[in-house]
Amino acid sequence: MLMNNLSIIVRHSKVFCERRLHNSGVGFPEQVILMYLASNNGVNQDAIAQHFMLDKGAIAKTLRKLEEKGLIERHQNPENKRENLISIAPAGQSILGEMGAALEEWNQSFFEGLSDEEIQQYRRITKKIADNVARINEKDSIDHQ
Repeated sequence: MLMNNLSIIVRHSKVFCERRLHNSGVGFPEQVILMYLASNNGVNQDAIAQHFMLDKGAIAKTLRKLEEKGLIERHQNPENKRENLISIAPAGQSILGEMGAALEEWNQSFFEGLSDEEIQQYRRITKKIADNVARINEKDSIDHQ
């Protein structure tokens, strides 16, 4: 049941975020990458793909859309001329404000009826689970090489 509940939460979250940012023309995958870049500005495509455990092609496609919309910029890495570093463009920064407001609204509804203690417990438990599954997949990847 845990996986079913998590899947439902993720799907509803995606729909909510896409509806809230519909007028900006930024889809959920683009929103997720912008949120990642908000905390990890100036990273390469491989770091993004590794973080989300997605193939580089899927990340490249989403980055291309973000670049075409003027929301991100690519700059050549001065330490490795073959690599581009990705950062949020000024237009992308303005979208982050809209995204933050939408996420705040989502969180208020998401945690409605829960005490502060329950919210903190939820965060601790889901962090542990996320760390566990990351370790499982890392070990499995090594075992199958």
